[in-house]
Amino acid sequence: MTTSISPSAQMFLTNLQQIQSRISRAERDMSSGVRVQVASDAPDQIAGILQLRAQVASVQQAQKNLASVTPQIMSGEEAIQQAIQVLDTATTLATGAATGTATAAQRMDDVAQVKGILQQLISLSQIAVNGQYIFSGDQGGQPSYVLNDTGDGVRQMIQPGPPGQILDANGVAFSIGLTASQIFDDRDAGGNPSAANVFSAITCLMTALRNNDSAAIQGALSNIQTAAAHLNNQSSVYGAVQNNITAAGRSASTTLLQLQQQLSTEQDTDAVQAAIDLQTALNAEQAAMSAQAQNKPQSLFDYLG
Repeated sequence: MTTSISPSAQMFLTNLQQIQSRISRAERDMSSGVRVQVASDAPDQIAGILQLRAQVASVQQAQKNLASVTPQIMSGEEAIQQAIQVLDTATTLATGAATGTATAAQRMDDVAQVKGILQQLISLSQIAVNGQYIFSGDQGGQPSYVLNDTGDGVRQMIQPGPPGQILDANGVAFSIGLTASQIFDDRDAGGNPSAANVFSAITCLMTALRNNDSAAIQGALSNIQTAAAHLNNQSSVYGAVQNNITAAGRSASTTLLQLQQQLSTEQDTDAVQAAIDLQTALNAEQAAMSAQAQNKPQSLFDYLG
């Protein structure tokens, strides 16, 4: 048979349970450093806290995305700079071949060097980072251009969509590069190679050398110089993208710091206050136990008996 607990004893047990709950809460807040862990900890604040947490996660994801494309952008600019150097070699070769003292045999010997130059340019158009061809737009699984079967021209393998874009921490999108066709295969509105077409300038030089055509060699030289200027312009695009990435990264870091400070204010433990709360609760527990012992010197089991 269970003995009924008196109202005073029931009140004591209820108050004791509340005090022990305060002790547990203070100890948890101090050990975790987080005051609001579940909705019941602060029902009136949880909506704002959840929104801040979501904003922090969004900015952190933007930072990861910015970091992930940085190698691609740096590789793209480096590839274009190397292509400019390759065209410098082609310019030197064409300048020598365009002179009146160059013989047909010498120009024919130059053809092999020009083939090598074309192969270098195609290889640069096929630069890949983490298994993705960075100049292939939305079709990064394969290169845009390859050397043709005869080795004296290029073959376009795909027609990629526009270059990819990335969002900064504020949701603003910007381009992260160019396609191989924009860089190496510039064409006019009619689809014909322009004077700035890198591949065309080199293949025209190759043809002119084979034909021992001084005028055509001079024309190819002019196109190579135009193509080199075009590559410099395309390189500046990548420079601008790098600047955008840097600025976006700094902005994200600033925004993240602000959000984390707000979130800390809303949810983190005030260590001093938690320590005071813990000591107050411990004192209250001790006082309650002492008072109850003086009122009725019985053990807790007596109330539950």
